[in-house]
Amino acid sequence: MEPVIEIIHSIRNARAQYKVESTRWIEAQIYAGKLTPAITPYSQAIQTLARVRPVTFLDERQEGPPSGNALVLVLKEAEVVIPMESMVNLEAERVRLQKEIAESQAQVAQLEKRLKDRQFLTKAPASVIDKERQKFYTLTDKLERLRQQVLKY
Repeated sequence: MEPVIEIIHSIRNARAQYKVESTRWIEAQIYAGKLTPAITPYSQAIQTLARVRPVTFLDERQEGPPSGNALVLVLKEAEVVIPMESMVNLEAERVRLQKEIAESQAQVAQLEKRLKDRQFLTKAPASVIDKERQKFYTLTDKLERLRQQVLKY
């Protein structure tokens, strides 16, 4: 029963991470090896609790990356592959990420300008300057992660 709970939990976490609407059904392929016969009877519970339809149970996955754009969840005794197309509208997600990248770039440029301003650096307390530098590094890191994410789509 523990693997079934872990599968449901991981799919629900992925849905939350990608902000999938609660009414949307997604697809999933579950590779459980020797556990497949034990898990298959719980397919209805997995479908209902994780909002997954269709759910496909297979013994083992072919080596190499999954075909197309998919999210792979590696669990203790199983592996769940979810095609991204079933979770999000890829084009809408790409547009959203581009917009977020543009906003982050503007914030980074503004912070960079402020941190190069001699007047700001001489008049501002050291704690404020450190806070602005930390904000700059955090935004730069976020921008890089957003760029990596947009490449996935």
